[in-house]
Amino acid sequence: MGREDQPPTPRDPVAFCNIRCRVQVKNLITMGEKHSKPKPHVDCGNFPFLNDNNTVQLIKEAHTFFILRGLPGSGKSTIGSKISETYQASIACAFADPLGISPMVEEAESSDSWYAKVDEKIQEGLKEMRKVIVVDDNHHNAERLTYLIDLARDNDYIVLIVTPKTEWKDNCEMLAKKNQWKLSVKQLDTIKQGFQEHIIPYYFGWFLLRKSAKEMREKAEGFLNLLSSNDEFLEEFRTNVQWHSEEEFNIQEYFQKRPSVLHCTTKFCGYGTVPDCELYSSSKAVAENYGKAFTLNVTALFVTPRTVGARVLLDTDQKLLWPRKELCEDGSDSEEKTDLPFGSRSHITLACAPGVKSLQTGLDLLKILKLMKAGNKPEQQLETAEGLLCCYGEGRWIVDLTKPVEVKTLFSGFYPKKKPTTESEGN
Repeated sequence: MGREDQPPTPRDPVAFCNIRCRVQVKNLITMGEKHSKPKPHVDCGNFPFLNDNNTVQLIKEAHTFFILRGLPGSGKSTIGSKISETYQASIACAFADPLGISPMVEEAESSDSWYAKVDEKIQEGLKEMRKVIVVDDNHHNAERLTYLIDLARDNDYIVLIVTPKTEWKDNCEMLAKKNQWKLSVKQLDTIKQGFQEHIIPYYFGWFLLRKSAKEMREKAEGFLNLLSSNDEFLEEFRTNVQWHSEEEFNIQEYFQKRPSVLHCTTKFCGYGTVPDCELYSSSKAVAENYGKAFTLNVTALFVTPRTVGARVLLDTDQKLLWPRKELCEDGSDSEEKTDLPFGSRSHITLACAPGVKSLQTGLDLLKILKLMKAGNKPEQQLETAEGLLCCYGEGRWIVDLTKPVEVKTLFSGFYPKKKPTTESEGN
């Protein structure tokens, strides 16, 4: 693209593009137009967000931030165009190619000013609260990727990092023939050296859509309010917690730490530091289900002196994403050698006591289920609006819901490089 093909200035009002723009226009064009020189068909790959009807419908009501990554000529623009066509009514795009931003711009001193053009479009999409935001700014360095991921999460978007699945995606000789920028094999190889193709997140899991997250937060508030009004519960629970305030015990204040991201963790990876995480992240199940919609069934609520959580009952398809060996953050086995059914630890953390990490929630659930499986009878049973609340000693209480709660989720990863807090840790 020549200089005359670029927008006059970075500050010109430019509409978000819904497909890749024509090369010979100055402004980004709207949805539905074709390139002046159509390219040969490129297979987008079997992405759920393009081919699974249930996922497509869910993303239309979710808030999803797509980050397209790949070497020039690998097929990113084709995927971007397909996403734009699929989500026409709710999409905002920030593409580098129509703005004339070369993949080699990162070598230039003016790279920040080039990125500013893309960032303006991202910020406009966030301000308009578009349901789908797609970014392809030819970014290759880790710093730029981290910026985009943090920006998305700070605005409560579920992040999907999408890499083309074309056979030539990492073949520089073939890419030299296919990329529109006429980059040489040597130039492509330079980009490739600084390009980490496979990104391992802090953890994988099912992330609740905003509406479902709101419903679960309200459910948690109602549950704690119910407990706080029950004298029999408070009498038993209070003896098992440390309450340093001179005020009367308040369970809502005690569980002040609430997760900023509601999710059900499948695999804690620690950005690649946990054993077997690379094997899991590159598995067929993850590849086929990344970015796919799932409805989780919450069947019980539980509380201990450490955590408040919701038990999730996995179906057959969801169990495919559950690791065969469940590990804690430190890499230790979390199953405690129990004979519980596979996937019993699946849960959503709703709150934690002071100084308690969210990963404790799953261990608390396993302990309760282990006591139940061993035939331990409840020490107390209380009839509540949610169902029969049972106590298994030492402040451990669980209620099987009379009506399970369905929550809508997307399977993805938690990527922000900011130091995770206990509110956002995998569990």
